[in-house]
Amino acid sequence: MSRFTDKVVLVSGAGSGIGRATAKLFAAEGALVVAADLVEFASDVIAEFGDDPLMLPLDVRKREDWDRVAHAVMEKFGRLDVLVNVAGVNHDPTAPKIDPSLEDMSLDFLRNIFAVNIEGTVLGTQIGISLMRKSGGGAIVNVSSIAAHKGWPGRPPYGMSKAAVSQFSKSVAVRCAREDTNIRCNAVLPGPIATPMLVPLSGPAGKRGDGKSGADHVPMKRYGEPEEVGAAILFLASDDASYITGAELVIDGGLMAS
Repeated sequence: MSRFTDKVVLVSGAGSGIGRATAKLFAAEGALVVAADLVEFASDVIAEFGDDPLMLPLDVRKREDWDRVAHAVMEKFGRLDVLVNVAGVNHDPTAPKIDPSLEDMSLDFLRNIFAVNIEGTVLGTQIGISLMRKSGGGAIVNVSSIAAHKGWPGRPPYGMSKAAVSQFSKSVAVRCAREDTNIRCNAVLPGPIATPMLVPLSGPAGKRGDGKSGADHVPMKRYGEPEEVGAAILFLASDDASYITGAELVIDGGLMAS
């Protein structure tokens, strides 16, 4: 369990959910964790990220925030080996309704979701590539969603944004490979995962097969755990995936196959 000993790993959205679980798993495998999030980190969260983690505030929508994070990473470590773009939203928190009707959905609602999910991923990837070129290479993993490939009638902007993340990841992968950067880029596509972002909208996971769970439509009859997505992210970021780039790894309990 030391695939990332002394590797510098930057995780956005590390304050909760998939981001928190992923940063914790990297720390357990010896990584030097850089945890970034819009919200302030709680003390119990910080303790999970190894010895002396670098904790940074980050609004992924702002280039100046990414520049500040990049400067802090290079000042402390002098390199970046792995970037994981986790930060994302599935609705506009400023909107009066979580699920406005399609005909009532404003362009501001659309743009606010795109700003985090698409622009945040693009900005992070730009910074990641810039730092990794100086470090001799690295791995980028972007968090997309099965909503990139399945219709989600309640939240079209979310699916649209994640489709963009998936396509962007493939384009980055091919470009980096053809330019001999030694940088790989892949995407993970989670299905329903038991995180603070999902459960308030879809209901509790319930017990397996009890007929009351929001996860009863999933073939495995449960929500996934954030650590299960994190494990897939670690695989794609590791040398075990050295010949994998431009891939989409689905983690959804069989939902896409059903």
